[in-house]
Order: sequence, then structure tokens, then C-alpha cells
Amino acid sequence: MLVKYKSKIIQLASNIIFNQNFNNNITISNKNISSLFLNLNIPFFLLFDFNLNTNTIKFYIKSEFAQYKASKMMFYTFVSQFIHKVNGISIFYRGVINIQGLGYSCAVTKLKNNKYNLFFRFGFKDKYNYIMPDNIIIENFETVKTKMIIYCHSLELLKQVQINIQRLRYPKAFKLQGIYLNDTFPKVKKFIK
Repeated sequence: MLVKYKSKIIQLASNIIFNQNFNNNITISNKNISSLFLNLNIPFFLLFDFNLNTNTIKFYIKSEFAQYKASKMMFYTFVSQFIHKVNGISIFYRGVINIQGLGYSCAVTKLKNNKYNLFFRFGFKDKYNYIMPDNIIIENFETVKTKMIIYCHSLELLKQVQINIQRLRYPKAFKLQGIYLNDTFPKVKKFIK
């Protein structure tokens, strides 16, 4: 997959499928995981040329909007976001959620509509239920108990899900309990008399 951007051609992964829909919409999906897809709306001032034989796509500004500086700035913003999302679909962004503490655990069940239901236990009393949004994949969800590895095509959605899960139980610095993100554990000083 090639994208022309700022007079450069950028090579992207080859496991991506593009479909052109009506009303200037593009659907991006991964060959390996069919349930993960992304719909993009092309702005009204842009045109694109999609070639299936060479697997290239070129974006350019319409002639009536080419004289405006704002359209050029919005063009660069859109193309960089497009490359970011396509990279996310092909590579997937990875996040780690660690649950640490006595009696702290998580049970994951998959629902019918490709969503995950997370059931958290914090000790004997506190129990929480959290439903993951669409387009999130949990690695080996059947065996998850205290460490969860999640994948998503969007970095913003991945960070938002991690923050929402961490809000259930913020880390406690002195007891080393709570939910830690991306293998970041605080260093605890030893008490010396």
C-alpha cells in the first residue's frame, strides 16, 4: 500500500484491504482479522485516486480549493491522520493492563456482538463490571486473570479504554495495589531503621 504525501510516497503494510463506498467513504480492513474495520469520510475539498493494480492511493486538493492556505493545512492534517489510522489497522497498537493486589482479579467473557465483558474483583467486597467498546481485541481472553494485553487500531481509543479501566482502582503507592498500565510499577523504598 502506497500513500502519496508531501510529494513523497509512503510504503504501508500489505495486509490491508480498501473498499470505496458511496459519498466519498473508504472502508479499511485487515486481511487477518475480518471483524476489525474502519470507515473514513473523505473531506469535500479532497479527491483521491485509488489504483487496485498497484495498490496505491493519492490524495489531492480540488482545483477550486487549491488557492486557499487553509485547505492545504487541512490536507496535510487529513493525510497524516489517514496514515496513522492505516498503520493502526495493519500493525495494531498494544496496551498492557496489570491488576495487582491480594484478591484482585479479572474474568473476561466474549459477548455475541464481538465485545468483551470484564468482571473485576477487588478483595472480598468490591466487584465491578465493564464492557469494552468495539474494535478492541484481548489476547488470550480465556486465561486472563491479572495481566491483560489489548490491541486496537486507534491509539486514542486504546488510551481511553486503559484510563477508564484504571479509574476502577487507582494504584496505591505504599501497598502496591491497583491497576497499572503498560508495565509501569512504582519503585518502593525499603524502610531502614
